[in-house]
Amino acid sequence: MIKLTVFLCSLYSGTCLPPHTFEDIYADNFSCMLDGYTRSYDKMVALGAKDVNENGLYIRFICQETPKTILPKPKPKPGSAT
Repeated sequence: MIKLTVFLCSLYSGTCLPPHTFEDIYADNFSCMLDGYTRSYDKMVALGAKDVNENGLYIRFICQETPKTILPKPKPKPGSAT
């Protein structure tokens, strides 16, 4: 299970906004990376050249394997047959 996380950062302030992880699940790194570049491009266009240039904005992203949640089996209730 691979998820895309993006960070909007400022070169001038040396800080990034809190990361945003998308809910989409990717079958492989390749498809996640392509979507990361597409979403980064779309965000830069939406921000516009003025804001990007004035604030030194850039986007970085990662594609991470997320651990599957494994729930433990419920404990038997006292007095029940096991």
